[in-house]
Amino acid sequence: MPNRRGGSGPLSDVEQGSRKGLSIILLALVLVAAITAGMVGGYFISNHDARGLAMTILFFLVIPIVAYVLFRIMIAPYYRRLEDANLGLRIKQEELLDMKDDLFIKFLGIHDANYAANSPRLFPDRLKDVADITARVMSADVCLIYRYEKKKDELVLAATNGYHQEAVGMVRIPQGQGIEGWVARRIEPVTLKDFTRDKRFREAPGLALSSYSSLYCLPLYVYSSGALMGVIELLYGNAKNFTDEEINFFTTLAGILSNTMQNELLQTELRKMNVELEQWVTEKTEELRSSEERYRTLVENANEAIFVLSGGGDIVFANEHAVRLSGFGKFDLVHKNLAELLSDASQVQGMLTETVQGGQSLRNAGLKRNDGVVVPVEVSCVGLTLMGRRFIQAVARDMSAYARLEQKLAEKDREIAELRPPVKE
Repeated sequence: MPNRRGGSGPLSDVEQGSRKGLSIILLALVLVAAITAGMVGGYFISNHDARGLAMTILFFLVIPIVAYVLFRIMIAPYYRRLEDANLGLRIKQEELLDMKDDLFIKFLGIHDANYAANSPRLFPDRLKDVADITARVMSADVCLIYRYEKKKDELVLAATNGYHQEAVGMVRIPQGQGIEGWVARRIEPVTLKDFTRDKRFREAPGLALSSYSSLYCLPLYVYSSGALMGVIELLYGNAKNFTDEEINFFTTLAGILSNTMQNELLQTELRKMNVELEQWVTEKTEELRSSEERYRTLVENANEAIFVLSGGGDIVFANEHAVRLSGFGKFDLVHKNLAELLSDASQVQGMLTETVQGGQSLRNAGLKRNDGVVVPVEVSCVGLTLMGRRFIQAVARDMSAYARLEQKLAEKDREIAELRPPVKE
């Protein structure tokens, strides 16, 4: 494995290729010199020229030296520049690899944080998981997550990465106070290498923040809705310079956490509204049930025949007096239409229409008993609401006594008329 940041290690392919090329060139020069020297030397030997042969040997010795000198003067500097360029490329490559690894770690951190924030676990546990992941990816000593309570206008410590876990829910910072309160009010991030010297710093009881040096604090703010959710804070024991990758990661995570906290707040309000709605429905249902029970008790004990009708005149309920008056059983009555009980069925539709339009109807009619006897009745209809549904209440008053009384009065009138003396003309 190559040694990152330009350390010693195996040569790259480019470097090895350049060295091979230069070695071939130098070897070619030597071979050319040797061949040339051999040819010239052979010529002088064939001619028995000792002086020429000596010159040839000298030339054979000088050529490699000249080639080496030329290599050192002309080729070696180029070779050194080439190696320096290759070394720079190797360093840049290693830097890019390191950046790639760091970006991959940040990507995994975003994925883990998003999964933790939206997991099915309880919300406080999810916040702690996010704090743990953030501290690990950002190499922070402490991660603190504060939740904003709008009613009290203050920040409440909601989660830590294990740092002073007992302080969760206990530490409260009014908005505008301390660095955290300043970030919440201004909706601006703060990075400080020595935050204890900042005039905005306020020590939170039970946290001992002054033992740390660097700080990075971000607002948890949903820009689409304009809702402040809280702040998230990182603490380091030593001075810390934040890279662009770290800033981007922390900003992205703050956005994810802001949306998660807003969703949790909305779900909490929705659950509260559902509980209140269920309580209201229960109370109203109980009121309706009690009202229906009181109505049923009054109707059952009434001295008049009472029928509860649907909009079409079907009997859905009949009291005991209606059973006695009609001679039908209660089961038989609730399977009949009011038109089946009246001698003049055409009256029913008129009464129902008048009740729906005008609220009340009154008719004199004849009620057909189960034994075939027709009982004179006075039927009055009025609208009725039971358990949220609309019905029609029909009250049938037995008019038999009144009919008999009218008959007796008519008979008395005839007797009186017969006893009168005739009028003389």
